[in-house]
Amino acid sequence: MHRGTHHPLMMINGELTVVLRTHSNLDMDLIRLIKRHYIANPLTYVYLFYDLMYYPEVTEFYLNINGSDITGFVLIWHAAWGPRRGCSSVHIYGSVDGVEGLIPTDECLEVHMVASSEITGAVIKRLGEMGPVKHRRFLTMACWGSVFRDYRNPLIGVRRLSIDDAVDLARVKAEQGTPLNPGEVILRLASPHWHYYGAFVNGELASIATTYLKLPEVWVIGDVYTRARYRGIGAGKAVTAAVTRDALTSGAMAMLHVDEDNEPAVRVYRRIGYRVVRVEDWLASSPF
Repeated sequence: MHRGTHHPLMMINGELTVVLRTHSNLDMDLIRLIKRHYIANPLTYVYLFYDLMYYPEVTEFYLNINGSDITGFVLIWHAAWGPRRGCSSVHIYGSVDGVEGLIPTDECLEVHMVASSEITGAVIKRLGEMGPVKHRRFLTMACWGSVFRDYRNPLIGVRRLSIDDAVDLARVKAEQGTPLNPGEVILRLASPHWHYYGAFVNGELASIATTYLKLPEVWVIGDVYTRARYRGIGAGKAVTAAVTRDALTSGAMAMLHVDEDNEPAVRVYRRIGYRVVRVEDWLASSPF
């Protein structure tokens, strides 16, 4: 597969495939094409557009283009910092022939897929050659103004976290089983990309949620976690509603991902107004 200083082109089953490894190969026509698809369907193209705009140095992507339409893409994001440093996240959407040959061989790898059963099977086989594979199905859910149902509880205070909350956030992340070192906690709380919110009960941080991706059209919400002793009182619902409310107030939609087997979380999100927009296969060759 040729990769040159200009974006290489290939014909696969009558479709034009654009192969790009570095941002230096990206011309304005291609940027406009990707942006047009993102504006038309932000829930599908948000990661592709966002990573190219903000993390080009660690982003690699492959497009299938038919005329002026993107019919499929592979997006590879190589984590160069944080607790997942050295790992890669791969997003596969639509029709991409030969996708199994594009999968990186990292020991730590997570793949998110919305593709045919044939493509999914080929990727599972490829990952299986590298080691044990975990396969789960996740729901991508979204909320917009006309379906949002707000939730506030006078006994639960919710606000955006600041640097002053670093110790509390670190304590909750450790209890969650995804500890962060002090530097990473500060970076997340100070980041323009990560905005953590907290639900407080009697002055103690009970539940967290974050936006790890924010664009004018869509905010992506994640890392929703409620400490064990505060479950069942609405803390997780309150903090998720607060982030969602801020997203909608800004004019964006809100989107999140949840394991389809996590029925309590799915119920909470539905009560706030979230709707399932697609089902994704999530594959991991190493625990995340």
